[in-house]
Amino acid sequence: MQDQEIVSVEASHPPAGTTSRGKNTPDHDEENHHIHNSRTIAWLQLLGSFCLNVNTWGMLGSFGVYQTHYSLKMLHEYSESEISWIGSVQGFFMFLVSFIIGPIFDAGHLHSLLRVGTLLSLLGLFMTSLCVSYWQVILAQGVAMGIGFGCLYLPAPALVSMHFKKHQALAMGLSSSGSGIGAVVFSLVFSHMEPRVGFAWATRTVGFILLATSIIPLLVMRFPASVKSESAATEKRTIAQSFVRCLQSLVEKGALHDTPFILLVVGALTTFMGIYVMLYYINLLATQRTGVSLELASQTLTIVNGASTFGRILPSILADYIGSVQILAMTALLSGMLAFTSLSVNSTATLIIWTIAFGSFSGAFMGLPAAGIVSISNTTDNIGRRIGMTLGAVGCGVLIAEPIAGAILGSRGNGWVGLISWSASLMMAGSVFTILARIKRVGIKPLQKI
Repeated sequence: MQDQEIVSVEASHPPAGTTSRGKNTPDHDEENHHIHNSRTIAWLQLLGSFCLNVNTWGMLGSFGVYQTHYSLKMLHEYSESEISWIGSVQGFFMFLVSFIIGPIFDAGHLHSLLRVGTLLSLLGLFMTSLCVSYWQVILAQGVAMGIGFGCLYLPAPALVSMHFKKHQALAMGLSSSGSGIGAVVFSLVFSHMEPRVGFAWATRTVGFILLATSIIPLLVMRFPASVKSESAATEKRTIAQSFVRCLQSLVEKGALHDTPFILLVVGALTTFMGIYVMLYYINLLATQRTGVSLELASQTLTIVNGASTFGRILPSILADYIGSVQILAMTALLSGMLAFTSLSVNSTATLIIWTIAFGSFSGAFMGLPAAGIVSISNTTDNIGRRIGMTLGAVGCGVLIAEPIAGAILGSRGNGWVGLISWSASLMMAGSVFTILARIKRVGIKPLQKI
């Protein structure tokens, strides 16, 4: 990537030759060194954001293996709807807290958010390893980890959008690929270790991986220099003052009057609801409906998450040329269509093909909402708040989508047609809202990039 493609939103320098050789003339070597440091810092933010996606979306995306374990073993006396509340609560708090901490992030408290989020995520996961009852799991894996994830996730796309200007969608796609990789690693570790060492130590092993990948963001992530200089006054606020301020300004009033942005939020809300229904129930679907071996069925979520890693990167490259919003609309539509086709999966070959295809397209959608928000908002002002508003809305949807799906499925597991129809319809509706957002912003111009 060329130097001009990376933007740290640095303070501008006087053009060469416009001043005399006084003490105010920039030193050429120092300026080159400054540009080199800006590039290095930008790539370090990408690395840190990648790790944050591993630890947040990766853990959230691996919940399906826990859902299957709870359904078949640890919490088998509870219905699918009741068990799905664990993952729903986790996702809800992740998205809700991301909404709340937007103004705190904008006030400059990045490292405080990273420390609190890391502590709560690790505490919740290690406490989950000690749980023996339903409500203990709800509090540890649902509430504590969800709040921790909320503190950690929002800085990832926000900082990448600040440091990268050209090929921003690709940068965000590379960052979000950590979600798929994390979900694959966590799913494989848990599913392979649980039969051998038990639930407690399998969960603790996942926790040690989470601890290792939490160190990098704490060490390298920072705001661009100009953002720090422009917000010098706000950085002096305490976290308590920032929290009070955030309660007074959770919602950006201008965003409420931005119809394309609102339509995109609704599109993201409904699509994420549909995607997470499939992710939470896909292992159970393969186990109960397809007739494939139990070993392959237990790895279905891992295959989906592995495919989503590539799905997050390749469409991001296209998004830089044809627009993020277009890619979001197409991948939401294709994900919904593929969800409907899962009703015909009945063999090993079709299951593998289907999981790879669904993982690729759903991963592409999950990797681009932040880039879509930046594109359709046509501004980077208060971007943390706008991303937070979107995540808050998505959190409310995720909270109810999975329990509704569990209720549709029923305690006997005989409602798969209804569950899949619910999931697919949500994704296709999300595609419609995303297309409407694009039309509202630029009109019916298929070749217009946005």
